[in-house]
Amino acid sequence: MLNCRYNATVEALTPNGYYVAYDGWGNREEVDPDNVRLLEEEAADALRQAEKEAEATKMAIKRKIEQAATSDFQARSLPAKLRIEPSDPEDVKAAKRKKIHAFKSKARFEQLEFAQNKRQNAWQQFQTTKGKAKKVGFFSGRKKESIFKSPDDHRGKVGVTGSGKGLTDFQRREKHLHLKGGSADALDDEE
Repeated sequence: MLNCRYNATVEALTPNGYYVAYDGWGNREEVDPDNVRLLEEEAADALRQAEKEAEATKMAIKRKIEQAATSDFQARSLPAKLRIEPSDPEDVKAAKRKKIHAFKSKARFEQLEFAQNKRQNAWQQFQTTKGKAKKVGFFSGRKKESIFKSPDDHRGKVGVTGSGKGLTDFQRREKHLHLKGGSADALDDEE
């Protein structure tokens, strides 16, 4: 006898043992009580804890995306120590100009990065919400057929969609009588 163990859920107690459904396999079976043992509680608790942590991380990322999408860029003003005073010597003015240039360049890159992150977060938010809603419509539940499948008819061509089927059969057209208060049987009775 093989000493294999599979995770299963006990569905019912029977006179001969337990009726179990195997997790992940989908099949059910009646097993001997000697072949059933409890799943280690520590392993189950660790699995539940890992699932909670994964859910918390997912929600934190979602909150961060939403927060970044709603916040606006705050432009920083030039610090007072970098303002050029008329009384400053030329070498100090040159040094301050370099620092002002670096400050403005850094602020511009931060603004560009913020705009890029905002677009990226908007796209990520769109991607996460896009898959949740199912499309309801005329062709939504229909399976797509490959254009390369071979046709059912021996006269059909491979790669030509709908080949070998022939023309659509329509009903034979007949004249339709519109009667105001009766049926066609009432018309026949009067004659």
